[in-house]
Amino acid sequence: MELKHLAIRELVKEAEEETAQISDKGGVMDIHNGMVKNLFESLLSAFERRSSLTHGSFNQENEEGYPFISAFEKFLVNEDSPEGFETLTDAGMSQLAAAITSPSARAASGGYVIFSVYGSDRYDYMLVALVRDKSSIALNPALQPTEVIEVNLEQLHQAARINITTFKQGKDSYLSFIGSKQKGDITHYFSNAFGCTDVTPSRKSTSELIKATRDFCKQNDLGDKKEEVVEDVVSYLERQRSEKQTANLSDIENLFDAYIPPEQAETASGTFGNFANGGPYNVSHEFQPHTSTINRFAKVKAKSDSWQLDFTKKALGDTRSGKDIVFDEENGTLTLNRLPTKVMDQIRAALEQQDD
Repeated sequence: MELKHLAIRELVKEAEEETAQISDKGGVMDIHNGMVKNLFESLLSAFERRSSLTHGSFNQENEEGYPFISAFEKFLVNEDSPEGFETLTDAGMSQLAAAITSPSARAASGGYVIFSVYGSDRYDYMLVALVRDKSSIALNPALQPTEVIEVNLEQLHQAARINITTFKQGKDSYLSFIGSKQKGDITHYFSNAFGCTDVTPSRKSTSELIKATRDFCKQNDLGDKKEEVVEDVVSYLERQRSEKQTANLSDIENLFDAYIPPEQAETASGTFGNFANGGPYNVSHEFQPHTSTINRFAKVKAKSDSWQLDFTKKALGDTRSGKDIVFDEENGTLTLNRLPTKVMDQIRAALEQQDD
């Protein structure tokens, strides 16, 4: 990742207070400073570990009501300008201060707001995060325990990321927010400050993508390949999640096109993205794959009093499938084929222990 801009500001507000203040401290930081780079890397790592993200886009039908949107668009005219970045952070802080004093956000408290702009091989992003202090224990020169106060970068209270690249391309769902623990809902003052609308939790995008995959196969005479396509989509989501990357409908559309026969290419190729993005699925163009939802589609987990199972669905089949795990419903059995040598050694050892 290439860090391009970073600023640290402070929003001063205690819970239940009716006013918020923007501290004069902080500002744009030297991105070549080693500690600034370390702070950014820790912040980004904490954000990318979160799977419960909510996605959406700017409310561009009411830009007048959300000054941050126009400030962001002005920043994009000259993204290399430190002055333009500072102006953008000023607008962001003003909107956050206004949003956090709304009646619905009265219980919220302030903290340090970190603005950063960075780029990867494929995308440029802007990440805004709210963090707070935490108390830790250190030893002084006399080896006496003493309290130190440090910034808690591991616990992001609020965070929003804008995919600058997809915003420029005119796609939707370029905004990603950290959700709360209540069914993926977001704390609305943070999303409101940035003019976010049409929010879609990553859990919903992940599950609706699988539904859209199955329905698309049915509608395009790919029924016989449906489960194979679903496996490929789930494998893609698992890979993106393990590599801490977002999922993109354009990638999945390319995956689909490989299955479409030549005689249907003219009508079906390049259409899955719009199919999944539209109703009733409303899958975000870009989203963070949701771990537990992926596992629900990718794995089979079951247990009884004396055993438990945990295996991938693609290994499972009926008696004619030739799969590694075969289910015979008529006889009520589950057979494991092609056991690895290590597994057989473990089973053999367990049997020998029973004979002792």
